[in-house]
Amino acid sequence: MKLTSTALLSIVAASAIAQTPPPAAPGGYDAQPTLKASEILQLPYLSSPNHKVREDVTTNLGVNRFIIDSQFGTFVAQGNQMLADRVQEITALAKLGQMSNSKEFMDGMKEAAKAPIETVGDILTSPVDTITGVPKGVGKFIGRVGRGAKEKVSGRERGEGDDGMAKRASGAAQVKRDLCAELGVNPYSSNEVLQHELERVARVITFGKLTVKAALLPVGGAASSALSALSAIDATNNIVATQNPVDLRKMNLGKLKGMGIAAKDAEAFLANPIFSPWHQTHIVASLDRMAGVKGREVLLRDATTMTTTETDAVFYEQTTRLIAHAHTNGIVVDRITLINGLPVCVGADGGLIVAIQWDYAMWSPRSEKFAASLQSMQVNGAKPPSLIVVVTGAMSPRLKEELAARGFRAQDKLMKGPLN
Repeated sequence: MKLTSTALLSIVAASAIAQTPPPAAPGGYDAQPTLKASEILQLPYLSSPNHKVREDVTTNLGVNRFIIDSQFGTFVAQGNQMLADRVQEITALAKLGQMSNSKEFMDGMKEAAKAPIETVGDILTSPVDTITGVPKGVGKFIGRVGRGAKEKVSGRERGEGDDGMAKRASGAAQVKRDLCAELGVNPYSSNEVLQHELERVARVITFGKLTVKAALLPVGGAASSALSALSAIDATNNIVATQNPVDLRKMNLGKLKGMGIAAKDAEAFLANPIFSPWHQTHIVASLDRMAGVKGREVLLRDATTMTTTETDAVFYEQTTRLIAHAHTNGIVVDRITLINGLPVCVGADGGLIVAIQWDYAMWSPRSEKFAASLQSMQVNGAKPPSLIVVVTGAMSPRLKEELAARGFRAQDKLMKGPLN
C-alpha cells in the first residue's frame, strides 16, 4: 500500500540521526560545518579491515568530501554516492588480491605470459580531487536560479572508463565486465587503481584459459562477507556489467524513444561524453520507472546540457533515481517542467515537488535564494497549493526550520546511501 505524501514526509523526525545544530554564522545562517564520519556514516562504510574513512568530512556547496585510507592507497570521494562506490571498490580490490594468490590464478599467469601484450581497456585519467570554487552537482543546480538554461555542452571524444574498443584483446573486455558483475562494482568507474587491477586480472583469466567463477572460487571469508554486506546488485547493474557499450547504447536509445522522447534529445544525451554507459543506463532505467509522468525529456535535456564533470553526472543519475523512487513511493509526479530555467516536478494537485541529490543541505545565502525562487514559482499561472523538497542526504536542523516556516514540507535521507 502506498504512503501518502504527508505520511511519507512525516517519518523524517523518526529516521534522522540526532545531531547538534551547527553554530549560527553572521546573518543567521548555518556556519560551514566539518561533519564527523563516525557520526554520519553506517559502520561498514566508516571502516573495515581494508579501509578507514578519515574523521573530518568537509562539505562544499552541498557536496561532502571524504578521504579514505586503504592498503591500496588514499582515495578522495566527492559525495556520498562516490564514497559508497569507493568502499565497494576497495572491497573488490581486496578480493582480487586474494584471488591472485591462488594456485589456479598462478597457473593462469604462466599461460597468459605466452600471449601477446594487449590492453583490456584504456586506463582512464583520474578526475580532479581538489575542492575549487566552481560549483558542481547540486551546487551548480541551485546556483542557476534566475540564469536560465545553458547551451549544449561540448566535451571529450569519449567517456572516462569506457572500454577502449580500439585497443583490447578479444573477449577480455567481457571478462572484465563479468568480474565487475561478480564483485558488485561499476566497470566504468573513474577509480584508476581498480581499472588497472581489473585489466590485469581479466588478461590472466582470458589468456590463462580460466573462467571468472573458477578464478573467484578460492576467495571467501571476510572479503566475501564484507562484499555481501555492502552490495545489493540490482538488475540495472547486471545489465551494465554483462552488455557491451554498443549494445547498451542501442538498448537505451530504444527505451528513450519508447517513452516518446524525440530521437534528437535521446541521441544528444547518449553523445555526452561525460556520462559513462553506467550513468546513462541508470538514468534511462529511472526515467522508465516514471511510467505516465509527462515531460521526462525536460529532465533529460537538462542533464545533457548541464553535465560537464563526473560530479554532475552522479548528480543527475542520483536525482533521476530519487524522482523515480519518490514517484513510486507516495510522492506522485504528474509531470516534469521547466520553470525559471530549472526542471521541477509537479504533482497531480498542481503542487511543486523538488527532488534532488544533495549530500548535506544547510541554511545559507544560496539555499535561502533557492527557497525564495521556489516560493515565487507559478504552476499554470497560479501559486502552487503545496511545496515539497526531497533530498537524498541530510538537512541541517536550521534548514528544516526555515523551510517549514516558509510553508515547505521537507524530507531528507529518502535515499540515504551510506548515511546513518
